[in-house]
Amino acid sequence: MRQPLSWGRWRAVLARTYGPGPSAGYRWASGAQGYVRNPPVGACDLQGELDRFGGISVRLARLDTLDRLDAAAFQKGLQAAVQQWRSEGRTAVWLHIPILQSRFIAPAASLGFCFHHAESDSSTLTLWLGEGPSRLPGYASHQVGVAGAVFDESTRKILVVQDRNKLKNMWKFPGGLSEPEEDIGDTAVREVFEETGIKSEFRSVLSIRQQHTNPGAFGKSDMYIICRLKPYSFTINFCQDECLRCEWMDLNDLAKTENTTPITSRVARLLVYGYREGFDKIDLTVEELPAVHTGLFYKLYHKELPENYKTMKGID
Repeated sequence: MRQPLSWGRWRAVLARTYGPGPSAGYRWASGAQGYVRNPPVGACDLQGELDRFGGISVRLARLDTLDRLDAAAFQKGLQAAVQQWRSEGRTAVWLHIPILQSRFIAPAASLGFCFHHAESDSSTLTLWLGEGPSRLPGYASHQVGVAGAVFDESTRKILVVQDRNKLKNMWKFPGGLSEPEEDIGDTAVREVFEETGIKSEFRSVLSIRQQHTNPGAFGKSDMYIICRLKPYSFTINFCQDECLRCEWMDLNDLAKTENTTPITSRVARLLVYGYREGFDKIDLTVEELPAVHTGLFYKLYHKELPENYKTMKGID
């Protein structure tokens, strides 16, 4: 759990930089999360939070005086704060800057801060304060795409599409990018419905492809996961903006056709094997387990584990 820094420390930093706080127009309230009155123009009242790794997070969006602060005053205050954090043995600083306050990026960079990542409305800069090279983790380096292989066991038909905006119109499974905080199975079900109008249910993970320096992923690595889905509707109403064609195709025909992608052909053959020998031969099923972080859970995908093995105490 993050603990706010002692305001006594902040008062010391500000006093060294701008002179005594209260005499400059501040009124201090013991235990309050900041000054009660607005500081004078030009003062930099930074606020930071200590993380569990010994680093400091500073969120400029929480500064009441941000709009009245110029770049020079910000640089002076940040420099004094960094000196204080170094003396306290902090490991790193995470500086979160809203897009409308981007004028503070250059002053931070002049003090050694580097870009870590950017979101739609903010950027995050970091400064390593520890010994040796930075050990801060990099930002997300992968994108996750998910496709749904919707297979109707009663008819041995599988749902396939051809993308409208491809140079080669080859048969493939409908799918798309997973959204933040969206489970793999939910992505497959959503993308299938958005592209084809078919409602379905997640059954298992069939395959995972890893590909690096993907142009479609801005040169980052790409994870592409294909899920087995069970259909609950069968009337196609495909999105004509995304799809050129959509149909239920015989699984054997898909496995034999040359007009498809290599991964689609391989998964089609995997499904033929599962249909003939049992889907337990190919399925990676999912189970939700409690995470080490209190109140959180994660989903673990693996071959089905018998119940007696889930409760066993040891290995004889």
